[in-house]
Amino acid sequence: MDFLIGRLVLALAMVAVLVSADDDVDAGPVYIVRMKGHPIAAMIDKPVYAINEEDDHETRDFVEMHTASLRRNHDAFLESLLEEGSYEKLYSYTYLMNGFAVKLRDEVHVDSIRAHPDVLSLEHEVHFRKTTTYTPFFLGLDPRAWKNVGTFAKAGEDIVIGVLDTGIDPRHPSFANTTSRPYSFNRHWEKVCAASPTFPKGSCNGKIIGARHFSKGIVAANAFNASNDYDSPLDGDGHGSHTSSVCAGNNGVYVSVDKYIYGRASGMAPRARIAVYKVIYRDGGYLSDVLAGIDQAVQDGVHVLSISLGATSGAYGVPFLNSFDIMMLLAFKANVFIVHAAGNNGPAAFSMNSFGPWVLSVAAGMTDRTYSTPIILGNGQWVYGTGLTAGTSARKLYPLIYSQDAYIAGVTSFDQEFYSYCSDPSPFNKTLVSGKILICNFVDYFSGGAVTQIEGALATAIATGAAGLLIVFPTSAEKTPTKDTVFDPIPFTIPASFVVDPNASALILQHYNEKTVKDSKGQVLRFDAQARIEDSRHPLYPLEAPRVASYSSRGPVYADTVTSLVADVMKPDVLAPGNQIWGAWTPKGTDANSFTGKPVTSASCRNFAMLSGTSMATPHVAGIAALLIQKYPRWRASTIRSAIMTTADNFDNRDRWTRAEQPYSNSSQAIGRACPFDIGSGAINATAALDPGLVFDVGFQDYVDFLCEIPGADQNSVEYSTGAHCGPENKNPSDLNMPYITVANLIGSRVVQRTVVNLGGEETYNVTVRHPAGVDVSVKPRVFKARTGKPVVINVTLTATQTNQQFTFGYMIWDGDKGHSVRVPLVVSANSMSG
Repeated sequence: MDFLIGRLVLALAMVAVLVSADDDVDAGPVYIVRMKGHPIAAMIDKPVYAINEEDDHETRDFVEMHTASLRRNHDAFLESLLEEGSYEKLYSYTYLMNGFAVKLRDEVHVDSIRAHPDVLSLEHEVHFRKTTTYTPFFLGLDPRAWKNVGTFAKAGEDIVIGVLDTGIDPRHPSFANTTSRPYSFNRHWEKVCAASPTFPKGSCNGKIIGARHFSKGIVAANAFNASNDYDSPLDGDGHGSHTSSVCAGNNGVYVSVDKYIYGRASGMAPRARIAVYKVIYRDGGYLSDVLAGIDQAVQDGVHVLSISLGATSGAYGVPFLNSFDIMMLLAFKANVFIVHAAGNNGPAAFSMNSFGPWVLSVAAGMTDRTYSTPIILGNGQWVYGTGLTAGTSARKLYPLIYSQDAYIAGVTSFDQEFYSYCSDPSPFNKTLVSGKILICNFVDYFSGGAVTQIEGALATAIATGAAGLLIVFPTSAEKTPTKDTVFDPIPFTIPASFVVDPNASALILQHYNEKTVKDSKGQVLRFDAQARIEDSRHPLYPLEAPRVASYSSRGPVYADTVTSLVADVMKPDVLAPGNQIWGAWTPKGTDANSFTGKPVTSASCRNFAMLSGTSMATPHVAGIAALLIQKYPRWRASTIRSAIMTTADNFDNRDRWTRAEQPYSNSSQAIGRACPFDIGSGAINATAALDPGLVFDVGFQDYVDFLCEIPGADQNSVEYSTGAHCGPENKNPSDLNMPYITVANLIGSRVVQRTVVNLGGEETYNVTVRHPAGVDVSVKPRVFKARTGKPVVINVTLTATQTNQQFTFGYMIWDGDKGHSVRVPLVVSANSMSG
């Protein structure tokens, strides 16, 4: 997740100190080569964590033997085909994929590798990027859901969440092992800690159960910054510490920023263990490192994998068959529950970063909490900005001074616009500014980004003795945000506010111009415009929530990008809180440099930051999945997925259908009704997911059969990639037993089958249907008695009653007489009434 303040990507300018690779292959490209032959996971039907728990030495020996064999095969292949010095093998992938990453001196060797009969596919290296105090309560975890697993003191106990990200700061109290109930050590994870001078022995403390880092890909790309990136699991960015704390941070950790405590933070599963897989760095990362992290995490034995990153380029061909998605399918076979960020490319359609139906793709939503800065003008008007600030003292009004009226003599008219951004204090008259509230302009194309500009204005205000700071969009600005744009508040060390709303900015400047007295030459005679800034560190809860954030990526997804064929898949899958989320930060990070915790006591936190994005939404779901695994250790990954999706909420805190910023159905609309391509099944409900009633189970072979029927997918490639054969029946992809029904090309009529299993007591269910526009829906049976553990087959007939040639949406709800409610979205594009 790129750190978002609204729609702006914030990053401090950095001077890269690069690590060079071998000169022989320094300029060459990196490729991911997939070989024919089965990976280890295709030959084992037992999860690694089960192998560890049972001390299954026979299976463990099998894994070690075949790992060594596949690595030897990869080396022998390269040695037989390429000259010595013409390549560098970066990784062998053995557990989830039979393949390797190789850096070539030049591309002349690519054709010979691709043409080799033992090669399944060859992919070019892809760049990846990074895609709390309140959310446990907002999601119903405290106290309702945590009670289902024995309160927060036991929530997530012994479940291992693997976090693929920028690493972790082991010194942060969110990851400390100093509680009254110390975390026990697991002997199966003793060797899974990559100690180094920057990540010393003891960093894996029981809470952090394992830590590894992968950097060969980024080093090969000459993009590794030796000064900041750290060739160890240490987090040099902050993003990984943040996501780790959201999914599994300790409960009750003080969130302290600039000596002010904003509350206490907790992860969703505060007693879960964290396994760290550092695969991405400040400026992103590369597919070869990401694949190595996934392959190792599953082999180590994680229960849940949280992935808050995505490729910067779109998928090509059949997205479900790329190496990233196939590797996650094999992780599903190993019963690892994978949660993946949908991406921050919204609100455009087809903007998903996450494709496979075996992965839970998470959209980002708003909570009802906000931090708003009231600004009271001298004329009695109230306007609002954003920021975390103490406010001006004594509740009195202070004179306003606009930056363009505060220069010392000699500043030319040519320079005035640039200096109006207040990035440099040298041209300002300190005597004029001192004791006043300084107004500075903002421009979103400023070199270095918004953080650099905001911090520059803050430094200028401090250096000139200003009583406060207002950052506004000038009325002459060519590009201003919309009224509904949301910018994450950052802490200010003096009373200050970033006035995002262009209308509010205009009111401030209008008041200033009306009250400021100037002579005929435009020189100020009296600064009579006044204002005061109120304390904004106390949260308010006025917002409708949940609501899909504008930046959250939207469906649908392609089955084949070459033919533009749309898949019978609903993406995203579920919505979770992702906007303005507090989480752990690292003093090594620069992306959110304003967030530097100032400890109040020895027990208070080091650093916290407030971030937004699908990166923040993803670990919320990963933590809740850990609670489900803790309560139901025998559940399959698909059962957990079904429980989360069928119990998701579709109404907000005002009992209104959940809405989306710039919804899929009309992205030009500021806010409108959310559909499944915005929100998936709905907003996650942790308490309901722990008691779902009916579930839709999907097995590994079901996914293989799904792939075999995707137009554009080669059956041999599917079988080589998965180690499984296509089934004898020709099934329609829409028959995959998912907790939704998606038909991207309905011609005439189609019967879609679903099978549900009752995990509760005996219960009678009755179905209610909301028909998608232009589609008639017939369900048989409409009423059935579900017995514990027994499957029920349901046939759903979809008939086009008009030609839409676009998606319309509906749902089925099965209500049980014991209180369970199971909701299934209907996503249909009726393209012809006859077939």
